[in-house]
Amino acid sequence: MNRNIVQVGLAAGLITSSLGLAMAAPQGNMELLPTGQFISPMAIPGAVAQLLNPQLSAKPTQVVSGAIKSQLSPDGNTLAVITAGYNTVYTGSNNATLDTADSTQYIFIYDVSGRNKTAPKLVQAIHQNNAFDGLVWNGNKTLYGTGGADDKVYVYSRASTAPSAQWAQTAAIGLNHSKGIGSGVKPNAGGLALSADGRMLVVANNYNDSISIIDTSSNTLMSEYDLRPFNTSGQQGVAGGEYPWAVSLKSDGTAFVSSVRDREVVVLNLANPAAPRFIKRIPVQGNAYGMSLSPDESKLYVAVSNADQIAVIDTARHKVDKTIDLAIDVGNGNGHGNGNGNGHGTYSGRDTVNVTVSRDGRTLYAVNNGDNSIAVISHDGNNAYHVEGFMPTAYAPKDITISADGSQMYIINGKSVTGPNPLYTAQGVQAQYQFGLEQSTLLSAPLPRDGQLDRLTSQVDENNHYSEKESDNDRKTMKFMRDHIRHVIYVVKENRTFDQILGDLGNGADADPTLTMYGKSTTPNFHNIAQSFVTIDHFMDPGDGSMDGWSWVQHGHITPTEEVSQQENYAGVNRGMSYETEGDNRGLPVGLATTAARDAATNGSVTNATSSLPGGAANALPGIADISVPDAPFGYQQANIYDAVLAAGGTVRNYGGMVNNVGSIGTIASPLLDPAGANIVQAHPIKPTLVNRTDEYYRGFDQAYPDTFRELEWNREFQQYVKNGGLPSFELVRMGSDHTGSFTQNVGQMGSAEQEEADNDFAVGKLIETVANSPYARDTMIVVVEDDSQAGSDHVDSHRSTAYVVGPYVKKHAVVSTNYTQVDAIRTMEDLLGTPHIDLNTAYAKPMTDLFDTRGNGSWTYTAVASTILKGTNVGNVATGSTKSGNDGNQFAQGPDIHPLHDATYWADATKDFDFSKEDRIPPELFNHVLWKGVMGNKPYPEPHSIYTKVSADGSKVVATADDDGDDD
Repeated sequence: MNRNIVQVGLAAGLITSSLGLAMAAPQGNMELLPTGQFISPMAIPGAVAQLLNPQLSAKPTQVVSGAIKSQLSPDGNTLAVITAGYNTVYTGSNNATLDTADSTQYIFIYDVSGRNKTAPKLVQAIHQNNAFDGLVWNGNKTLYGTGGADDKVYVYSRASTAPSAQWAQTAAIGLNHSKGIGSGVKPNAGGLALSADGRMLVVANNYNDSISIIDTSSNTLMSEYDLRPFNTSGQQGVAGGEYPWAVSLKSDGTAFVSSVRDREVVVLNLANPAAPRFIKRIPVQGNAYGMSLSPDESKLYVAVSNADQIAVIDTARHKVDKTIDLAIDVGNGNGHGNGNGNGHGTYSGRDTVNVTVSRDGRTLYAVNNGDNSIAVISHDGNNAYHVEGFMPTAYAPKDITISADGSQMYIINGKSVTGPNPLYTAQGVQAQYQFGLEQSTLLSAPLPRDGQLDRLTSQVDENNHYSEKESDNDRKTMKFMRDHIRHVIYVVKENRTFDQILGDLGNGADADPTLTMYGKSTTPNFHNIAQSFVTIDHFMDPGDGSMDGWSWVQHGHITPTEEVSQQENYAGVNRGMSYETEGDNRGLPVGLATTAARDAATNGSVTNATSSLPGGAANALPGIADISVPDAPFGYQQANIYDAVLAAGGTVRNYGGMVNNVGSIGTIASPLLDPAGANIVQAHPIKPTLVNRTDEYYRGFDQAYPDTFRELEWNREFQQYVKNGGLPSFELVRMGSDHTGSFTQNVGQMGSAEQEEADNDFAVGKLIETVANSPYARDTMIVVVEDDSQAGSDHVDSHRSTAYVVGPYVKKHAVVSTNYTQVDAIRTMEDLLGTPHIDLNTAYAKPMTDLFDTRGNGSWTYTAVASTILKGTNVGNVATGSTKSGNDGNQFAQGPDIHPLHDATYWADATKDFDFSKEDRIPPELFNHVLWKGVMGNKPYPEPHSIYTKVSADGSKVVATADDDGDDD
């Protein structure tokens, strides 16, 4: 199928009415995701879907996100669903007031008895302050849910077993953790399991690397057992049992605990719950998530993400008996090459996160979070398993529950397409922030019969492009480009939508100037680059924030732990989840293997933060396992574009990516313009691959430090390559002033958001000019993206962002409206440099061939200009070459001088309580309002735009939109 056709699907109201009433939809509707994949949950015959709407009287259309676990009552009449999403509501002027009453997680209770089996009836939505992946029944009248950062297990009861009976909280069992294992993290109570007699409840303490055992008769804590080797076997500094996710209990008291980080299942004897006994660690080939016991308890089925497997464990011998492989071999039939013969291999990316077993034990249902599918696996009753096929789901499925009679399935998903922003929320305010726009659904459908599964499998293949063959044109174009390109410079910026920067282009691009905050006078280079080369006006950043955004720009993929953690992390400090990316897990630089190396990179903060925790610093996430980095066919945790380059024999240099900065900037001084000359180290790399490939004089994320100064340091090394040769195959260059912040501390004396945007614009423009005027111009491609687009409005989609590709054979003065994403950008770089594919996503992505014209001679040039808004700043001095270390010959943009609407004092006051020390530690919805008012003055905050955009088959133009009443215009 053509990737450029976006059909109206879930976003256009085919799921439910605004009150959450279930309604069927036409089969086969496909909805384009910002990842470049499609979803089509309604393709399942007889499917009925409903939004997770708690039906609050004051907010009748509020919908919840982050559905993570579902469980059916023993009598089969009641379905419970727990959420662990963003679910944070702001109200009042500028969305500045947190609505604490409804900013909670939920447990949804559905009646699935009788006629409600095919269309579950919502009975109750229980407010629960915090939650995670723990939900279990004790009989038909008691339900337990874990409280995540609350470090509690909540107990709910109802007076009768009638499905319509109302629930009430009857207890909250504290687990006695004051903090998690890490730096500045809270506990996180996770998976639950109940003993066969209902008397013992076991909790996986996801951030404390332990289990807690509860006596359900008294709702009291009996014991806690640390799963790490320092406790089980006295081994110091050895990883094991960390990030426990799920627990399964045999009737004989044997407990199995899945460890996500350490790729194992820990086996314990809980016959004496007051004194648990360690038995064994069972290694698996990827990250262990959800588990299910067979009905006779002889087998334990483990969802193994990253490897895309179900591990089958013999519960008597405590060993993996066999693995059920769900991974795809790209070399079999429809694989895509990359112009260098490297298309073959087995690639992960389905991300199997859960597994459910039918009551007769003859069928397994594996939930694949990464490609939005459910695998159906048959078991012959002996030891043979066969993957029968796949069913399409909604976005990011998390669990599947089968009805008591085995005829119906219930599938929950964690995310949704956000659409354009802002949109109206239930409160009547205009929601702009991506996390606030995401929604979960409950999909109910009959189990496929006869030949239906074959057709559904084909649909999953189509949704994920598995059935597409690379076109001859794409292959020939990328072969040509590979023959002519020897270097790629990959620039990653911050947080802007297309309309926010380029909405005023006026060159026929799909743009809305009413949403433009930093137009041509502020960002003259971005406008000149887009108009002189290619305007890419349907480019999507799959990430919702910097946390997953940085994984998408490196991996073209995110891990399930990172996705779930992010929603709760971005909801605020009370949710407790850590910023699990950029080399950090739970606030620790896990890419560095030893405590000494970690302390050296963090000025001793690792030891200070962890020495008093159980096991001390040596046992705080030892080793280099990183829950945010997938494997690649060419190595453990090497699913990075720079690792792919190295695997192909290339060379890599890193500027500001995956580093910890050294100290604070302080006041302006000449060494800041030449830190290398003054031998002032600015940053320590924290990724294993980048440790010896990073310019330590190039500062990482720091809003007090201008990008123009960063470009000077990059340029210093680049001129050495010009003089001596040896420009690396691949450079990762981080620039982040367009994030904006730290206005009074900025050593470039830029006190406004507009000036920081202009600084970012000039720095990127200067980098491109430098390459254009070098001997490397003829064989170097520059790819510029944002890590995410969370901080602005866009009339097409909140994930639509800017992307710029500059270099030889890039089209001139063109508008390209093909649907491209960061995954396509990585695939393009793979092809340009002849690397192996990183994962399933990049293996089946489309290279961005529509940007290239191979008929010319490859010549190109570019001259950067600085916005006049930088005059009077230290960055402005650099722009005119008036400082000793400046760039002589630069000039300001033509036209009248422009000035910020407000000064640094205004911006400091407007953001006085914001923490700009790291990405996205600020209240995002509020900051978006602050930015709009500070830049746009009294212009009203953006009004809601279209619900969806449909483009023509060739991707060249918008052919239809739907407005707020749902009618085509």
